Amino acid sequence: MADKERIVSIIIPVYQVKETLRACVESCVDQADVKRDEIEIILVDDGSTDGSSELCDEIASQYGEDLVKVRHTKNFGVSHARNIGIEMATARFIAFVDSDDLVTKSFVDNCTKYADESTVLIDETHSFQGTQKISGFQYIENSTLNRNTHVWGKLFCRKTIVDNHITFREGVAIGEDLLFMIDFALTQERNHTIRCIADGDYVYTENEQSAMNRAFKESYMDQLICWRDAEDKLKAHATELSPYAFVSIAVSQILTALLVAGKIAVAIKADAIDKTLVPVYMQKVKEQIDHALETRGAFAALSSGHKIKVMIFRISPNLYLKLYGDYKA
Repeated sequence: MADKERIVSIIIPVYQVKETLRACVESCVDQADVKRDEIEIILVDDGSTDGSSELCDEIASQYGEDLVKVRHTKNFGVSHARNIGIEMATARFIAFVDSDDLVTKSFVDNCTKYADESTVLIDETHSFQGTQKISGFQYIENSTLNRNTHVWGKLFCRKTIVDNHITFREGVAIGEDLLFMIDFALTQERNHTIRCIADGDYVYTENEQSAMNRAFKESYMDQLICWRDAEDKLKAHATELSPYAFVSIAVSQILTALLVAGKIAVAIKADAIDKTLVPVYMQKVKEQIDHALETRGAFAALSSGHKIKVMIFRISPNLYLKLYGDYKA
């Protein structure tokens, strides 16, 4: 392999996933019309204690280190694990696969057949599809800000990531994918180097224990920070984006703020939150909603249900918490 570049490095962060890891890796290995020496699978064990760490080594021994590489680290989070994976990757493209998900046999082949020499991102998505490659600015506006804020189901050009020093923000539990996607797309600016194709080869598993679904934790506030940071990143390129791009950002800021408020309400009802911290969290939620509503057209772009929620929240955040908590009880 010294004289031949691999096609894809598949990076899989591993943390407490003993029950799903083997199936995930097997789905990545079992790729149709792709030779095994054209891919590499990188398992980054993020300090697992449930047996996943040992399973990583067992899988690497089974397939050989030329196909499956393993790195063990302390528990620093998924962003750190992915950043380690990027450092270890050697292929032309990088794919990020979560350890409780699967890919179909055609994932790599279906994506790479659209990759000519100038292609830096192939994205299997339903958020936007077209027959031609699009620019970085077009991708942000039509795909990333259209609910496509995750890194899975995509092939990223490794050289673009490395040359532009793009990394996942460490210490952030929710929203790190969004910022990575924006940073990557911004490197392309007006260059038409991105292909969006029909989705279906990435099998996402809804994880009830994921950061988005578990009971309220302080890290849930990260998504407020990330959406504000996303806005700041794009403001520097406002002349290249339509006003509606910033309406989309404002709407996402409102929806994530309401999600956080909902988590707080449920936690209060279950007596599962430090009540002395509730005013601090709610002030941040309020600031996010107030800020987002300063964007002209943001309120009008909300659904009727979310408009009602916003109006109740602005009348009385405490009333909103009580009504939401009673509703979910």
